[in-house]
Amino acid sequence: MKKNIPLFFLLLGLLSACEVLDQRPESNFSPANFYKNADDAKAAVSSIYDPLNNANLYGQVMWIIQDQATDDAEWGNGRSTANQPKNDLDKYTFTPATVTFQSLWSTVYTAINRANTVLARVPAIDMDNDLKNRYLAEAKFMRGFYYFTLVRLFGGVPLITTETTSLSNLNVARASVDEVYAQIIQDFTDAETVLPTTYSTADRGRATKGAAKAFLAKVYLTRQEWPKASAKAKEVIDLGVYDLWANFADAFAIANKNGKEAVFEVQALSGGFGEGSWMQGYMRPTFDRVNGVAGFGDDPPTENLYHTYRADDKRRDVTLRLYSATGTPAAPASVLFPCYVNKYLDPTATGNGDGGNNYPIIRYPDVLLMYAEALNEQSANNADAYAVVNRIRNRAGLPNLTPNLSQAQFRDSLLLERRLELAFEGHRWYDLARTKRLVAALKAQNPGIAVGEHHYLFPIPQTERDVNPLLTQNPGY
Repeated sequence: MKKNIPLFFLLLGLLSACEVLDQRPESNFSPANFYKNADDAKAAVSSIYDPLNNANLYGQVMWIIQDQATDDAEWGNGRSTANQPKNDLDKYTFTPATVTFQSLWSTVYTAINRANTVLARVPAIDMDNDLKNRYLAEAKFMRGFYYFTLVRLFGGVPLITTETTSLSNLNVARASVDEVYAQIIQDFTDAETVLPTTYSTADRGRATKGAAKAFLAKVYLTRQEWPKASAKAKEVIDLGVYDLWANFADAFAIANKNGKEAVFEVQALSGGFGEGSWMQGYMRPTFDRVNGVAGFGDDPPTENLYHTYRADDKRRDVTLRLYSATGTPAAPASVLFPCYVNKYLDPTATGNGDGGNNYPIIRYPDVLLMYAEALNEQSANNADAYAVVNRIRNRAGLPNLTPNLSQAQFRDSLLLERRLELAFEGHRWYDLARTKRLVAALKAQNPGIAVGEHHYLFPIPQTERDVNPLLTQNPGY
């Protein structure tokens, strides 16, 4: 069903988000006095990207869900458990009333409505047609991206593809998973035919042809449509615009933002408080001060993850930093395993929200690993699959994979490689969920975690169901 989403839902979620993190004001516009020229169109399209850096998405909430709810991160272990939503995500004691889900849901639907508004209003603007078509393709790309976020976390959701213009007929039932995916595939497919391969410096970070193809590959991988996944990933590779940096650490250097490994990133402004990366502050421990500013110690890695890396894996000490009780700075004795995320540290930042680090939603190694996985699922001992995995392993200082692995053995090795290469880049929960390994992995990391089979989807926020009687709840909640 394709109708409108309640404006009340959107506003309610934004107000309730303060329990997670106070968010910066977002730009607003009125259709009555906007959409007059190309500058208005660009501003409207930019507003669709804007929520990505919002605290309710990749400013904080998304990486809390994608990391904290996995075996890669663990809240507690000698750290404060005062932040209940984070502790609940880690221990799987969350409920439909947990504010994190409402914050994410409302912010994503706000962004979707912005995309729908652009698609409704921009076509009438008198402007260069090529630029207009690019803006419309960006709006479709972002709408597909936001729906892909929702369907993977919640399953079927209300599917809205028209602009919300009134307060009538606001209650919308959940579409099926297949219906949501059909719209996602259509949006990414439409976008890939129009979007440019690259941009000039001023527009770097906007959706590209490669990004649309990469997300299509991920959609097909998630749906286990292996031939389509491998074909689309190969299209990204064949564009010839992406490559691996010589050193793993180079991929996270602020000087290399939007560089050759960047397929799609959340943009952050160095030195721009509220516009910069919060990760460099939130993921840094309280006892490690950079320029006199203490971090908050969020998203602490598990001992399980740290010891999964080989000692000679060059990625370990770039991704993670293990503090010593006798080191400088010294970790408090109360912190049982003093390990923190090191990938996103900005040593020049003077505040917790002004890091210059972009957040990589899709990095080129992800595309290579998707390609290898899809090839292996079609046939064992695929030479191209081995080649791309070995390329990533060799950069990390590791030897080639053992040859002639069975299909199942290669699958296990591939998922391990994804964990090590892409740690704290938001892929682990999705990988565990789509391969149905979530429960076993979390139990192996912490037998006390209350995770069950119904946790392969998160609950529909209770506040949404309170105002929309058509919304059903996911089983188990």
